Amino acid sequence: MFGSFQDENTIEKIVTLIPRQLLNKFDMKSSFSPEEVKSVFVTALGSDINIKYAFAMFCTQADFNDLPETQQCGSTFSELRIEVSKKCFEGWPRFNFESLLSYSKQSTMSDLVNEVTDIGLDFGCGD
Repeated sequence: MFGSFQDENTIEKIVTLIPRQLLNKFDMKSSFSPEEVKSVFVTALGSDINIKYAFAMFCTQADFNDLPETQQCGSTFSELRIEVSKKCFEGWPRFNFESLLSYSKQSTMSDLVNEVTDIGLDFGCGD
């Protein structure tokens, strides 16, 4: 049962979905308020599991440090951002909203290419 919670709202899923929705709802900014992040996160993902990563990605460090949710999570702003950087940016820790948005667009393109490739294989292999 615990394993299913770990799989929910992964870093990859957060980075793929949340930046474009923040942009659509609140326009381009360098950072977003915790309230803005939470509203988009819960709407997009259906729960607040792993929201600490979204706060570390999209809010300022000062906002992150002031949140009761993050004070109890056991990880610092820097530790969470390092996890994100390892997963999405080959360890480059100085990502910003623009790089997260760019990553989300690349992820969508990769998914589309994989889907088209899978369809092509289905057509080519059928007897």
